[in-house]
Amino acid sequence: MPSMVSHLFFKLANEKDSELEACEYLDTFAKKCGFATESIDEMRLAFIEGLINAKEHAPKDIPDGNKRDIHVALSWADEMLQIQIRDYGKGFDPTVVEKPDIRKKLKSSHKRGWGLMLMEKLMDGAEITSFPPSGTLIQLVKKRVDATPAEVDTLREHKRVERLKYILGSFIDLSSFLCQSKNLQAGLRSMLRILLGTMGVSRGAIYTFENDNESLECLVDIKLRANARLPQAKISSKTFEKFAIKEDGEVTELVRSEISAFKENFKDGEIEHIYVLRTDNQNQGLLVLGARFRKEEEETLDKELLTTISRNIASAINTYRLMQNLRDANESLDRRINELDAVREASQTISSELEIENLPFTVEGIFRSIMGIQKFSMCIFDPTENRYSICPNSRGLPSTLDLWSSPVSQYVIEKMAPVFVADIKCEERFNFMRAKSYATNSFIVIPIIVQDEVLGLVNLTDKEGEGKLTDRDFELAQLLCSQLGIAIKNANLYKRGITDGMTRLYTNHYFKVRLSQEISRLRRVKSPLSIIMAGVDGLEGLLSKHGATFKDAVLVKVGSAIKRVIRFNDLPCRYEGDKFAIILPDTANEGSHIAAGKILETIHSLSVRHLDHEEKVTVTLAIVEFKVTMNIGQFIETAERLLATAQRQGGNRIVDESLPV
Repeated sequence: MPSMVSHLFFKLANEKDSELEACEYLDTFAKKCGFATESIDEMRLAFIEGLINAKEHAPKDIPDGNKRDIHVALSWADEMLQIQIRDYGKGFDPTVVEKPDIRKKLKSSHKRGWGLMLMEKLMDGAEITSFPPSGTLIQLVKKRVDATPAEVDTLREHKRVERLKYILGSFIDLSSFLCQSKNLQAGLRSMLRILLGTMGVSRGAIYTFENDNESLECLVDIKLRANARLPQAKISSKTFEKFAIKEDGEVTELVRSEISAFKENFKDGEIEHIYVLRTDNQNQGLLVLGARFRKEEEETLDKELLTTISRNIASAINTYRLMQNLRDANESLDRRINELDAVREASQTISSELEIENLPFTVEGIFRSIMGIQKFSMCIFDPTENRYSICPNSRGLPSTLDLWSSPVSQYVIEKMAPVFVADIKCEERFNFMRAKSYATNSFIVIPIIVQDEVLGLVNLTDKEGEGKLTDRDFELAQLLCSQLGIAIKNANLYKRGITDGMTRLYTNHYFKVRLSQEISRLRRVKSPLSIIMAGVDGLEGLLSKHGATFKDAVLVKVGSAIKRVIRFNDLPCRYEGDKFAIILPDTANEGSHIAAGKILETIHSLSVRHLDHEEKVTVTLAIVEFKVTMNIGQFIETAERLLATAQRQGGNRIVDESLPV
């Protein structure tokens, strides 16, 4: 007897899988109106397509919830069931949608239009009215027909063919989507949603087989609550091979017996069918189907159709994985090419840097730009002092590397091998004194080696965005450092050509060249510049008393002391005779006094011993800050005049233009 309820209206939330719940309302309403099962199935196919179309066009980001929802009306009159589906999106023109052909569809990249054609073929009336920009109204009509048994058989076969064409067409759409998209879950969810709706099944899930850890992962779950109950199930490849033997792919009982977790987590009746998803030689997963909408009917599911569908889903998963592997390979190749280009450019930049003082800044800039390194430090071996000097940095590190308090650096130097620590919490070889300064708990230390000699170390930690360093970073860092050894060697060779043979400080000629360069830079960037002119007090008297070799020993000792206490980027020079000159870039008078004070204090603690002679020595230091009205000659002459005057008055002091001599 037809339903006493002739009209049903409800709002459908624009959320995932909501059309399946709407199908249950349609099934119940249509059955009460006296429609045959085959007709209900046809209506359901068209209904799902109409809802998917409405959900696709409905607005998702407006405050009015009423307009975000899909409005659905079911009505019964004059032996006809009418369906109205209304959305409030931008609308579209259905007349411009091309009618698809299944053979063309298989070859075409344009996959749209299948659902519109299906609605027209399965329903007795289908009308689409668009109201741009206020949405679309889809109206579908189905007449109730009392068919004979022979007609029922014809209708059933017709329904089966149309359903197969619909699913096949939809799966072609989704397979194309998976080839272009990186979202396997979204594609499989759409496949499962279409399958459940067209087969009249209330819930289901798709598990994908992960060969690496031999497990089934619940990737898609529609109303089965599989993600909550059984998100993962362990299964060996050998056990999965047992499923593949089943020709029709139906493995419900086999799964229950081989994977106890399914039997333990799902009640009897919740899962009616499980199909294996497998391509020719790859295990892809399982298709899990729950109960049908109309539980009271005993009609069995079309197993041949489900076998075909399972193979299509498995093929889609396999295609996606192959395409993803190809995408990953292409991305890796592109990344590798970019890295090699960056390494090539970096090598050229490093090789062209002949100033040992500038090299650390150049290298730090390269690591920041290419790898996003936030904390960088570099130390270079100083053969005159037999120690590793830490280059200027913003990390508050000391000027000299203390190997006793740095077990990692000591290990790298002794083993002549780089070290990558992915997580200091899991590292057992070393104690980490500065662990709290690492934001990401990972770091890299790479030795700079040339001819079995460790010329320096590079330390890297903390990438941009608090990202941890990776194996790829370790590999790239070693590539970037590979050119550093040659660069340091070249810089040292260059330095030998511009340094005094006895004191290992820069020559007078180089002092004037660099001072001229710094003055030019100062005029461009408006930064301060100072020099310290230093002279050894009473050196002529020591020459007369102990001879020329003792005088040379004094100059070497004083030069070494100056070099030891100044900054890495300050330039100590042998000016002439008993005088030294120090260029202090980016340093005003106050900073110069700090540097001069350290030099004076260090010299006071020195005693020079040579052969059987030992003497205490003192120095006088004259500070001059550059003024824009000066030229280079006036700059140097001012320092010479201040130094000479101070030494005549007893020496052993620090003077500048603002202090009385």
